[in-house]
Amino acid sequence: MKSEKDDFTLLDIGDINFYGARLTSTFFNRRLEIYGSGYASSSRLERIRDNSGKTILEAENPESGSSQTYVLGTRLDITDDYSDPRKGLRLDISGWWSPPRRVKAPDYYIMEYNATGYIPIGERSTWVFNYFRSAASVIRRGETERTMIEEEQGLDCGSIEDPKQKRFCQQVIDNTIAANTYGTASTLGGRSRLRSYPQDRYSGAHTLFYGTELRWNLTEEFTPFNIYIMKDIRTALQVALFYEIGSVADEQSELGNIMKSSYGAGFRMVTASGIIFRADVATGNEGTETTIIIGYPWEPL
Repeated sequence: MKSEKDDFTLLDIGDINFYGARLTSTFFNRRLEIYGSGYASSSRLERIRDNSGKTILEAENPESGSSQTYVLGTRLDITDDYSDPRKGLRLDISGWWSPPRRVKAPDYYIMEYNATGYIPIGERSTWVFNYFRSAASVIRRGETERTMIEEEQGLDCGSIEDPKQKRFCQQVIDNTIAANTYGTASTLGGRSRLRSYPQDRYSGAHTLFYGTELRWNLTEEFTPFNIYIMKDIRTALQVALFYEIGSVADEQSELGNIMKSSYGAGFRMVTASGIIFRADVATGNEGTETTIIIGYPWEPL
């Protein structure tokens, strides 16, 4: 997390495949949920680009990387409304296991804890607080030999003459070594946590996050709408102000030493079907990001 705004590279990934399934059982009027899911994906590295988009190195005959992830979790919900809560507490605990599909890949699991509290403000609005913790534990390390990783990814960093571009290429190898050594927990940056940063801006074996959001409902209504492919009933228009801080680290002892923050505002439309249409604008020390998506932030997958 010591990096500056322009300290990043872009990876072009091809041959992407992804599929998954989830099963959820609910009890006591959705006060308690138990869920399980499975995901599988595969991809192949094509090239490395610098932060301006210029190609640094083309990958030559890289191996296709694949992964499987199994999730088992539970949710305790003691809020006043499942879709749009205004008071109460929600707690999610889940375990993620990614068994290696190759001998060179690491074998590790992740434990995640996500707690969200809702405090009513007047009759319409609520103040929301979120705590999130994700931690990876390695059962067996993956490949950490640089030459083997370069061969697997089809990279030859030594062939690059420009020192700066060579360093960018070596950072890709360094990141792979770190992931194979410590595992990778949930990332920060993007649509849900640290919204002023690009998607997956920060990653490591340990993640810590705190967030707060004031949601002010401008209206309470029951207005049907039909906009081309969208047909629903609008129940509220909402403005939100939020502030977030978070940290990632490979070593647990270093977690929290460097914290990044973002703050901003959003506009939401709440519907009777439970769908939340959300538009957020967030800013931080790396600039401003805009998010337009469905669903509240901080909710687990």
